[in-house]
Amino acid sequence: FKMATKMLLLLLLSPACSLSSDTAYVKYPPLHIWPYPKQVTLPSSPLGPHAVSVETINVDQKSCSTSVLEALAKEAVTLKTHFKAPTRTYAEPPYQAIDGYCTKHCSNNSVCGSGSCYIPSDRRWSSTSACPPSSAYNTPCGCCLSGTQLPTITTLNIKCANGGDPEGYELQVTDTAINVLGSDNAGAAYGISSLAQLLRYDKDIQSHVVDFVPLTLVDSPELKWRGYMLDTSRHFVPVSDMMPMLSAMYAAKLNVFHWHIVDSPSFPFESKLHPTLAQEGSWSGDNSTIYSQEDIANVVAFAESRFIKVVLEIDTPAHTLAFGKAYPDILTDCWEWMATSAYKVDVDSDDCMALDPTQTKSRQIVTDVLSEAAGLAGSSPWLHLGGDEVKYPCWNSSSSIQAIVKQRYGDLSTSSFARLQAEWTANVSIAAAVKNGKVPVIWQPTTQGPGDPVWDGILPKDTVYMIWLNSASAKAYVQNGSNVVYTTPFYVAGMGSDGWTKVYNAQIIPSGLTPEEANRVIGAEICMWGESLGGGTLNERAFQISLAASENFWGKNETAIGPGSAAGLGISDRYNRFLCHISRFGIAEVAIMPSYCST
Repeated sequence: FKMATKMLLLLLLSPACSLSSDTAYVKYPPLHIWPYPKQVTLPSSPLGPHAVSVETINVDQKSCSTSVLEALAKEAVTLKTHFKAPTRTYAEPPYQAIDGYCTKHCSNNSVCGSGSCYIPSDRRWSSTSACPPSSAYNTPCGCCLSGTQLPTITTLNIKCANGGDPEGYELQVTDTAINVLGSDNAGAAYGISSLAQLLRYDKDIQSHVVDFVPLTLVDSPELKWRGYMLDTSRHFVPVSDMMPMLSAMYAAKLNVFHWHIVDSPSFPFESKLHPTLAQEGSWSGDNSTIYSQEDIANVVAFAESRFIKVVLEIDTPAHTLAFGKAYPDILTDCWEWMATSAYKVDVDSDDCMALDPTQTKSRQIVTDVLSEAAGLAGSSPWLHLGGDEVKYPCWNSSSSIQAIVKQRYGDLSTSSFARLQAEWTANVSIAAAVKNGKVPVIWQPTTQGPGDPVWDGILPKDTVYMIWLNSASAKAYVQNGSNVVYTTPFYVAGMGSDGWTKVYNAQIIPSGLTPEEANRVIGAEICMWGESLGGGTLNERAFQISLAASENFWGKNETAIGPGSAAGLGISDRYNRFLCHISRFGIAEVAIMPSYCST
């Protein structure tokens, strides 16, 4: 027991139980929470596992949004997942942390004096033998109780005025109550999310159990924007599939849903002002592949009930082929160029089409649609305007656009067409966002970044640049005083089953920045581009790969290796358990290791 206690004290110095490269075995973390809390205080004198059967939820009415947090709390203590990993066969050292929750381990009642031996259902060997044979060579699978049943915690208290980071929280487990202390409502919600993962469902006694009592977690995120982008133009995703996704985002403490709702392949956004855009531009041409404004409002409301801001994106002036099915006259007449200039990007060349930025009609339609999108975005401060990948040869193939560019800018150089793009972005897209009270977000519009004289000084200072090219671009923008969201390593569409380690290990903050510059990297985002994300690939990439990035965004302190080596088993096991945890929201299991998961 003294050795186990020493190990637990060491773990306090390294909460995520990271390993040095020369360690011969893996140390499993004591808690199965994703993202892992920054500070974990384990009991020096453990009281043993306690059943959790919450009868009273006290939400402080003065400091908290009572109804929202009470609903999340009820969900946390009611929904259940039963997880079972393969039998442990290692010798004792790897399990000292995870097994430090009771003062005396056991495999039967005989060693517990007047008490009894509690065997967790996920550790039980068989109906006739409590512990596996390997218990003779490591820690016995049970825990001695002073009585015949687990003591029970029945009260959950929630407060929302703890000070500090508004998304920070403290979670306290005592032998009489569980206390969630949020810095604000969002912090309390994340404390509840951690509690939901802390509770282990025991199938034998049909109750949630918390193993470590007493226990204190103190936690807060590193990044303000922890985003998840879904492309619903290239493949339509039903609203019924989005709701479980949003629940999984909340469980992973992601707080921005970037909805790339329209693009060249289809226009599923219902515009009340221009209804034919969706009627003609959606995949099916009927309501089955259109998001009504009621649908969008429902998604936004559900997201906000989980403290997720929704950032709607209407991408212009490129990526706009679908606009032309309702209004062919607002597209650039560059069809001959598209037909004869060979393969370009994505499927055939549809992304190369751009609106005619010189037409009053195209400017008005886009202004109208952006205003509608802004009105549907709820409490989100942002509106995404797209703005990248304009193919200037398309515009240059139109004689009417050529005439205006020559008149305005003097020639038909690349710089002149870049000025045309910048004028559209500033006076149409961003003007609409600002008029509707939203902070503009755009994909970085130029490979030169802030060194491009065409763009310098033309956009509002608070514009958020979504960086998709490389880390050097992110560095250049923040050093120029701009806020950025970094996406480059998080394009998951082409990743395989090992993609989860790639997004987990990706570097977010570029090297060589001052602290002030680093703070302008306000976040990072998983990008679920839709080219290959229909049907059976959605779950693998949307959940198995993507959600691993959430611990990277929240703040990690170890390297993910994967389950193929001993050093990778600790983090792999914890992530695998998280993937089981989200199945409670109706998500098909997407395990990365052998295991059993049921709801």
